[in-house]
Amino acid sequence: MSYLDNIFDSNTYEYLNPSQNRYGNLEFIELENANQVVTTAELKSQLRVDGSTEDTLLATYISAATQMAEHYCNRHFITAKYKLWFNELPNKFSLYYPDVTFTFTGADAAKDGLHYLAAVGSTYTLFANTNWYSNQNTNPCQVTFTTKPSDAISTSDLTGATNGIYYFQFKTGFGDTASDVPNAIKQAIKLIAADMYYFREDRKRQFPMASEILLQPYKCYQ
Repeated sequence: MSYLDNIFDSNTYEYLNPSQNRYGNLEFIELENANQVVTTAELKSQLRVDGSTEDTLLATYISAATQMAEHYCNRHFITAKYKLWFNELPNKFSLYYPDVTFTFTGADAAKDGLHYLAAVGSTYTLFANTNWYSNQNTNPCQVTFTTKPSDAISTSDLTGATNGIYYFQFKTGFGDTASDVPNAIKQAIKLIAADMYYFREDRKRQFPMASEILLQPYKCYQ
């Protein structure tokens, strides 16, 4: 059985759910902007709260509500950078998220796309983006290779000092700032955070119904 049989559905070109421990090679790198989708001032206006006594608490609720909304939608709202690792490179694969973008400027190590460990050398080499293309109309985004690196090392040459043979770097999200995020998502986050504020004890609850309705059109089905 191939390594890819455990992580990749060749019929649908989709990766299996990493939360089921079948695929653990999606590495989060960084957020492009550390600012939240919703500000503390915006939540206070929603709650009709005056003063700054609870600002720290409200910021925590915003962060938690944003994470809940992103997990529900299976996508990032503010641009995030990822590396998707492989030891065997398929012809076509999913990038797990929609709203994928690529940056090809700067030093090679900073550029998005495929990087691989060459047979000669200990650093990762950028594979030119003329060797692959993406279909960003799919949900999630898909990448197809027209050519593969011929000088990549083999799995037998891997050691405990290396992470893997290939990684594909990409960005995902509506944009770099909160202004790029749809208002329906912002309102859903405020409703979830408000629910946390008014009901502070742990109890058996789901999303507030209105927030789920607001988020549903933006849900990514993997």
